[in-house]
Amino acid sequence: MNKLYFHTRLSEKIGILMQDDKIKDITIDRPTDACRVGSIFLGKIRNVDHSIEAAFVDIGADQVGFLPKSEYPFDQSIVEGSAIIVQIVKEPYQNKGAKLTANITIGGSNIVFLPYGDYLAFSKKLDGDTRKRMENVLKPQLRKKEGLIIRTNSAQKTDSELIHELEQLRASFQELLHSTKNKKAPIVLYRDQLIPSHMLNQYQSYPIDRIYFDELIKMKEMMTRYPHDKDKMEYLPSLPLLEGATIDQILKQLTSPVVQMKEGIVLTIEQTEGLTVIDIDSSQYRSRQNKQATLFQINQKAVPAIAAEINKRNISGIILIDFLKMKRKDEQEKIHQSLKRAFAQYPVRTEVMGFTKLGLLEMTRKRENVSLLQQLTNKSSIVAWEYNLESICYQLERELYQLNRTNAEVVLLKGNPSLLDLFQKYSSAILEKQIQLNIFIIKDSTIKGYDILRSGSNQLMDEYIVQHPDLTIDKIL
Repeated sequence: MNKLYFHTRLSEKIGILMQDDKIKDITIDRPTDACRVGSIFLGKIRNVDHSIEAAFVDIGADQVGFLPKSEYPFDQSIVEGSAIIVQIVKEPYQNKGAKLTANITIGGSNIVFLPYGDYLAFSKKLDGDTRKRMENVLKPQLRKKEGLIIRTNSAQKTDSELIHELEQLRASFQELLHSTKNKKAPIVLYRDQLIPSHMLNQYQSYPIDRIYFDELIKMKEMMTRYPHDKDKMEYLPSLPLLEGATIDQILKQLTSPVVQMKEGIVLTIEQTEGLTVIDIDSSQYRSRQNKQATLFQINQKAVPAIAAEINKRNISGIILIDFLKMKRKDEQEKIHQSLKRAFAQYPVRTEVMGFTKLGLLEMTRKRENVSLLQQLTNKSSIVAWEYNLESICYQLERELYQLNRTNAEVVLLKGNPSLLDLFQKYSSAILEKQIQLNIFIIKDSTIKGYDILRSGSNQLMDEYIVQHPDLTIDKIL
């Protein structure tokens, strides 16, 4: 059974796909992550480089974005210092800025609207008759230069439903254009909502049985937007443990380089700036077969786990897998084909090339956004990793939300000043609506994260303040 779980109540939104009670995919959406694929900005042209036929655009990020001439659909020239509406097609990576396009796309659940596309494209999964019907219905509705991409699940929709969605997407684009008036570049115009909308779109053609939300308002919003999935949706104010773990425990597991499988097989995943290397250790594995048959059996058992970890961790780029040494070419080919089949069930494009002369399996996975490791930690290559401030901030938010379910009336935190500033900027406003706790803070630059010093009654807090007149204690909630 396939289930989607959406945690949307707090600042950090999390979507998890479960297949037969195993985590298959996890997506994290943070208010601090503005530079993601699909986000639209009013940018400012910093300079034009005619030698590479591209412009560099300030979108308010750490690095300027890169706009190739091929992604600029207008006749007039690009002028340095002018404002331009651009959309991210490839997220910033390491020291490279985001790749941009001025060919804006506005995605819906069944179609993608291309205001300047001037073409009609169809999902490869749509048959010829369906394509012809869609073309006859939608092409006459398009205005000058407009285009559409027709998604797979559009086949289940009526003509009027598709036309209505096109009109809604066109209206959304017009609102976007109107919103640029009196705004100074650079500024975010639209931030793609990964959770739950993007994830629901991503798995529209996937057989999802149940969809759970921890926020009633969000569930009702999605019921309106995805009426064909309405009967699958259910409100659970407290979502269950998944694989017997809390969200924070799951995230810790997915940023650890070591994966312990039940059979005694251990995977070690080392992510570097240039590539990812996955090693297989079998020292704890027991088998009655001969050595060569055992090595092949271990490699076979490791295949689905490797595919699952790559998908859950959103590892992309060049990936090398050091399988246990197999002498026979036919065994290598079986592992090669098994891995291709394992990745076929996931939506992100993956190419499994095969084994090199050194016996390493090489593959690539399309980079759509940053890996979970890069999103959650301060390092892209880790031995002893540490969470970045954003991760600690949202972890604190979840802990306070759980404390609110106890008898505590007040919480006293001691934390790093930068962390507490981030918490006040992104988390305090949403927590104010969700919890009844009074929150006091002490800023301490000697610690990296936070400590909960006291939780209990208001009287307990009053006594603590009296006993520590030398401390600067601020009430933030």
